[in-house]
Amino acid sequence: MERNIKATLTSVFEDKIKNRKAMFIPMLGVTAFMLVGYAAVDHEKPEIVSDHIVIPYGEKLDLDILEVTDNHDSREDLTVQANDRSLDTDQLGEYQVEVSATDQFNNVAVKTIDVEVVDNEAPVIEKLGADNGYVIEVPINGSNDLASYIKATDNVDGDVTPFIESNVALDATRSGLQEIEVKVADTYGNETKETLSFLVADIEKPTIILKAGNNITVDYKSEFKVEDYMTITDNIDTQVKVEVEPQVDTSLLDKEQNVTVTAIDAAGNQSTEKLTVTVKDISGPKIVLKTNKVTVYKGESIDLASYIESAEDNTDGDMKSKVTYNTIDTSTTGLKTVTYTATDSLGNQSVAQLNVDVVYSGQQIVNTGLSKLGTPYKWGATGPSSFDCSGFTQWVYAQNGIYIPRTSGAQKAGGQIISLSELEPGDIVWRSGHVGIYIGGGQYVHAPHTGDVVKISNMSSGNFTCGVRYR
Repeated sequence: MERNIKATLTSVFEDKIKNRKAMFIPMLGVTAFMLVGYAAVDHEKPEIVSDHIVIPYGEKLDLDILEVTDNHDSREDLTVQANDRSLDTDQLGEYQVEVSATDQFNNVAVKTIDVEVVDNEAPVIEKLGADNGYVIEVPINGSNDLASYIKATDNVDGDVTPFIESNVALDATRSGLQEIEVKVADTYGNETKETLSFLVADIEKPTIILKAGNNITVDYKSEFKVEDYMTITDNIDTQVKVEVEPQVDTSLLDKEQNVTVTAIDAAGNQSTEKLTVTVKDISGPKIVLKTNKVTVYKGESIDLASYIESAEDNTDGDMKSKVTYNTIDTSTTGLKTVTYTATDSLGNQSVAQLNVDVVYSGQQIVNTGLSKLGTPYKWGATGPSSFDCSGFTQWVYAQNGIYIPRTSGAQKAGGQIISLSELEPGDIVWRSGHVGIYIGGGQYVHAPHTGDVVKISNMSSGNFTCGVRYR
């Protein structure tokens, strides 16, 4: 309207002022009157029509959504403002907000309106990890919990994953594709529903655990074995293919070799580790003995060198003649240890041990007992001219350097109890109240009773219950 008035005035000015100068003064007065009159006419303030508006949680107040009208000005020509200091769009609820609207002639309207902050946004479901597009990968025999593979987040409630529901349960023990419908709702009833594809398969790589780090030392000319330096396991396969590239050359002394170890399971999943290998001479000669235990009789000589089978060193070769060892005393019984030692030119040392069991000869014990055949029995006698049964066994053993208790009951308690089927010559045969010495062949020597002498008897008549060994 204002533009129309201005156009009219311009036309009047052109016609009356330029062309008819005589009318200049009167028309100028008319123009001024018309402008003043127009300005005085618009004294009506705008109307704020809206009483209540709704805005989403977390968004700013948009004044453009307010319905405001004016008798002359269009909506875009009005200045609309709000005192929103009391408004918190991060808090659901209703607020009172004072709004003002000003037209181009400074007519101002003020109104308090209701502003409601609402949650109308549903939770968002997102896939965790690598999903290969629309398919969610699930490791075979992995977790059956959907929360391991998807997450639900709400703009107001935050993490709502625990509230996810599904039409069927995920079965991580069954390989293949499984379609599952999931849904989740927030506190205000906003719900999201999706159908997701879960692919259950062996997707886990083998696990490599290093035993001594990535820098390892390997013995010169030894066999490089991956299992000596790392442990490789897989979630499914008990056997995992292992590749070493390039192969370790253990003949290259003091030179670093960089190799890659790759573990591959049956499904093709791979894990790799880098190793830096240095070959050094770190082992002593390998001593091989013919046996690790021998038995000799008390007082018997023993050739300890004869038990060395070989002694080979990875750098110095045959070192059998340079093996040293300690000596043992066979004059006393017991288990004795011989330690064989070999040292190479670099000072690497190795040892091997031979256990030597020095025992009394059972036959010697038997022979000692037989030497007293015909000696009379006397209760309480311990020899050498007369014996009772336990005095006889004690004296025989003492002659061979074995000191046993005095009575038959104590002799049983002090030795190793064996079955009759385990008897060897020189063992004591025992029954309650009587003992003798087994001589082999089902016979034993003993001091029987008063009026008798040391003699040989058959085991079948002895009624013995066990044997006792002191060797």
